[in-house]
Amino acid sequence: MRIGIDIGGTNTHAVLVTDQGKLRMASSSVTTPDIFTGVRSSVGNLLKKTSIQPNEIKGIFVGTTELLNAVYEERTLAKTALIRIELQPSKIIPALNWPESLRSFLKEIYELKSNNRYNQAGNEISCLKQLKPLYKSIAEKKIDAVCIVGAYSPMYENEEMQVKNEINNRFPDISVTVSHQFGSMGFIERENVALLNTLLSKVIRKILFNLASCFSSLSLQCPFWLTQSNGSLMTIEQAMKFPILTIASGAANSLKGASRLSGLKEMIAIDIGGSKIYVGHVANGELKEMTASTNLFGIDASLEMPEIISLPFGTGNIPLIHDGKVEFLPLISNDIKKVGTAWGGDTWTVSDCFLKLFPKSFFDPDIDTEKLETLSESECEKVVYDVTQKIKEAIDQLQNDEKELPIVLVGGGSPLFNQKLFGKYQQVINPAGYPFSSAIGACFSSVSEVIDKVYWLNHRSKEEVVKEAAEACKQAVVKKGADPHSVKLSYIQEYPFEYLRGEILRVKVKAVGEQIL
Repeated sequence: MRIGIDIGGTNTHAVLVTDQGKLRMASSSVTTPDIFTGVRSSVGNLLKKTSIQPNEIKGIFVGTTELLNAVYEERTLAKTALIRIELQPSKIIPALNWPESLRSFLKEIYELKSNNRYNQAGNEISCLKQLKPLYKSIAEKKIDAVCIVGAYSPMYENEEMQVKNEINNRFPDISVTVSHQFGSMGFIERENVALLNTLLSKVIRKILFNLASCFSSLSLQCPFWLTQSNGSLMTIEQAMKFPILTIASGAANSLKGASRLSGLKEMIAIDIGGSKIYVGHVANGELKEMTASTNLFGIDASLEMPEIISLPFGTGNIPLIHDGKVEFLPLISNDIKKVGTAWGGDTWTVSDCFLKLFPKSFFDPDIDTEKLETLSESECEKVVYDVTQKIKEAIDQLQNDEKELPIVLVGGGSPLFNQKLFGKYQQVINPAGYPFSSAIGACFSSVSEVIDKVYWLNHRSKEEVVKEAAEACKQAVVKKGADPHSVKLSYIQEYPFEYLRGEILRVKVKAVGEQIL
């Protein structure tokens, strides 16, 4: 058996799934600031209600929005030092166009002059001697993490790796990110994603420590994995190195879970949450990936992300009608039953608007229908229309031109969006198990590997280099724990260099396989 967990901004869901892939039990609790308490409550309830012994659980699969929320809320982020390795000082300002509040975590910018443009031999590089002044600054400013960005590192990584080793030897407790591992040739996008990864190094340590402590307290000794934004798994060791890769895992899991719950391989999946609504196109059971550069928090970044439209409101937000337009204020509690009008509270939420107009759409014995009578019907109609129209616009952006895809609604607030609201579409499904879609999606995540690397041909043919990259990618998936017989290549992309034709070739390969437990 396996356990899937979704740690959302509002609730923590856990599911118990049999070896045959059937949902045995589900449990929910309110997400707590320490993560530990909410996860322990949900998972503990699963074990208690089913009388399953901890040693019967073979694996635990965790998806979380905690890292995404940490950046939005700017909490537990690492004080960061940036080391640039360049032939000459760059005129590009680090963290350019970042929100100033996020940029404030960049405490030190240090430039190393490289004299070795193409140092492929692995010889010691000259810029290591320039590091000594930085050591004092790292100690004095109590730097938590270091980001190393070499201008030419996608073509040769030796400089970044040797500087990383020097920093690790001097400061073994400091997390170090190297930019070449994020694969983009674009300097700004690569530096941005490496910096974001560095900022999250403290957050991921806290998450993993709390999860390990939680599972240990429940006598669960099986391995556990985190899920990535592309819908695949990452080991704990990988998560420590690359926390940025989990940034959109919550939404990806939910939309993949919608495919599992509905039994459909292609559809438009919509996750209705308390503070966000996600809309995505699922094809062959997998989310489509973005082909262009990703924009995170207003920052251009080179990151593999699913093609998801995120609407900045959910069923727990507070609507505000101003000059005839609907705006949404942040939700004031992650437990709507404590504040929502429908549950006896004094706060007007999006959920209240839907329940006012469609009181039978959502069954909850705690709903106070008399309290809903105090709300303005015309204002509720305006909010419901605005929310529904924004979702329809997102759906229409993703719909297939050749045939209309079915709509699958999941997430805790999905029953509010009933058939009447989506009458323009032929098929709208709200499958059983809808509140637990993210946890189910996490439970059935695959193993994947993406290699995005620049290869020096060195008298080899292009075909030989591509074959080498593809084989390395498949072997990496097997090493992560995938069944060798299930591994397949998702894509192979080649990018020749016009100014170095015949000398170097950029190859991007993705392989996917099923996890063995």
